Amino acid sequence: MARDGAPADALGVSLPLAAAPAAPGRGHAPWRPAPGAGAQGVEAGTLLGVGGDAAREGAGEGVVAVERPGGRVELRAARDGAPRVADGRLIVDALRVVEGHVDRSRGDLAVHGALVVEGQIAPGRTVAATGGLRVAGNADRAVVTAGGALVLEGRVSASHLRGGQAAALRRRLARPLGGLGPQLDALAETARVLAGAAAARGRAVSDADALAALAGARFPGLAERIAEGAEAAAAASGDDRGRPGIAAVVRAARRAVEAPASVADPLAAIDEAAGVLAAALPSARPPAEPAMRVALAASCAIEAAGSLWLTGAGATDCDIAVAGDLFAMGGVGLRACRATVGRRVRARELSGRDGRPLELALETHGTDDELLRADVVQPGVVLVAGGERIRIDRRRADVRLALVGGRPQLTSS
Repeated sequence: MARDGAPADALGVSLPLAAAPAAPGRGHAPWRPAPGAGAQGVEAGTLLGVGGDAAREGAGEGVVAVERPGGRVELRAARDGAPRVADGRLIVDALRVVEGHVDRSRGDLAVHGALVVEGQIAPGRTVAATGGLRVAGNADRAVVTAGGALVLEGRVSASHLRGGQAAALRRRLARPLGGLGPQLDALAETARVLAGAAAARGRAVSDADALAALAGARFPGLAERIAEGAEAAAAASGDDRGRPGIAAVVRAARRAVEAPASVADPLAAIDEAAGVLAAALPSARPPAEPAMRVALAASCAIEAAGSLWLTGAGATDCDIAVAGDLFAMGGVGLRACRATVGRRVRARELSGRDGRPLELALETHGTDDELLRADVVQPGVVLVAGGERIRIDRRRADVRLALVGGRPQLTSS
């Protein structure tokens, strides 16, 4: 963990990889820095150092040693964060803490990894983290973006909040690409063996020809998994991509597998993808769904790639898009908002304000016994489900909404 005011190397703003010191009494560090590794922040999967088998000793917290063909060991970031060297070992700090406010004197913040702001976010400021982000104070007229979970413990007004997009993309990529690194390594190594055996018999077989012969016959389903992962990454737009390194190497690996003759060095593309995926997506088990938690929001635009929990007084006059569930059990619940929800809604109260209605669209497909449950729904609220609009004309209590045969069914006491 790094705190503002700490030495530069503790914050990861200066990465002394060019002269990696060894631990006392160990002599030279058993690894060497990778070209271009001296970055202020890195993404999971980034190559930081290389060496032989002894390089494993250089993997500290947040770094994984990836065994590659030929006895080479790569030290890659296992998470987003700021890399540094301590006692001859590579470390990726995942958390930065800002002890004061984010204001004009500090300027905007953009960090790799997780971020904690222990103060407030002043008007006009932009704060972003590729991992989780927690703000202890208020935020006013700010842009706050977290690739992972986003938690705002104070009042948030007239701000744009985005949370969980990078984590949601990793969830989508985990199924087709998780654990794929060793298979890509095996494909590249087998292609090299095939080309070498052909050369020993006096035949010239290019890397591209070897890959074309092997990909479908010896590695069934591999091309399909890479294609699915590449399409999942391409389907994201703007900063929803969140994992630019993974997306780039997967696209390159897809070209190398599907059309190796069109790639200058297809084996190098596959090698790089294998290393990145082994570090960033070692398993097909998806990470937990990201959540956003907001105590009180007024006049905000909120985009949550996972679920949204309004933990305090609720939300008023906000535009809300939630891919998962929405929970608003405190204060006013949802008031005069325009909300689109991908799964379920549980609310204390749904209401309009000063002639402005609340419109809530439930985009869940199929049948769910309880798409919506609200303790109180005030007149003027509009619910949209199953392609139908339901306007509430009187105060209702214990409201429940389900899809029955594809049609919305509303009940209340």
